[in-house]
Amino acid sequence: MGGFLLMLLGLFNAVFPYPSWYLSVGWRIKDAEPTEAALFTNRAVGVIAAIIGLVIMVSSCSFGGGGSSGYASAFQKRLLAGEVQEMRIGIPADAPSLSEEELARAVDLMAHAPMDGFTLGMSYSGAGEATIVYMDGTSDDLLITTSGGIELLPRSGDKAYRIQSDELESLFRAWMSRSD
Repeated sequence: MGGFLLMLLGLFNAVFPYPSWYLSVGWRIKDAEPTEAALFTNRAVGVIAAIIGLVIMVSSCSFGGGGSSGYASAFQKRLLAGEVQEMRIGIPADAPSLSEEELARAVDLMAHAPMDGFTLGMSYSGAGEATIVYMDGTSDDLLITTSGGIELLPRSGDKAYRIQSDELESLFRAWMSRSD
């Protein structure tokens, strides 16, 4: 909001330098007229303010987003589109893949579960992990936390997403104990 207001004020200064000069200084001086230098200064300050306002708007849009991030929705769209080839739960070296029925159930639960975004701390612990492998060879990692949650960990950025599904958590726990 602040960036938008700064951009509007800057554009007003740049496009209408005389009224902006009058509103800032001219009203204090009786019968005053601005010089060309004063008008040029108002134009220059207006252009700079508009650019700074635009930068603030763009940066606040890219860093905002909260829990309904594009990454989380893209993840769920890939699940719904049927792009999952396999899912392994447990230590990556010897993690068994889920059966087709188990995979279908897990994908359905993840695709329809609400996801809350949060900022990753410096350290976190997990009781296990899962890897989702897609048809195109890419993969996503899930962390099964010690407190019982399931978190989607993107490859880049400092944001992760908690998958809110008690049923999915209990299924993952059962599948992890089976692989021990």
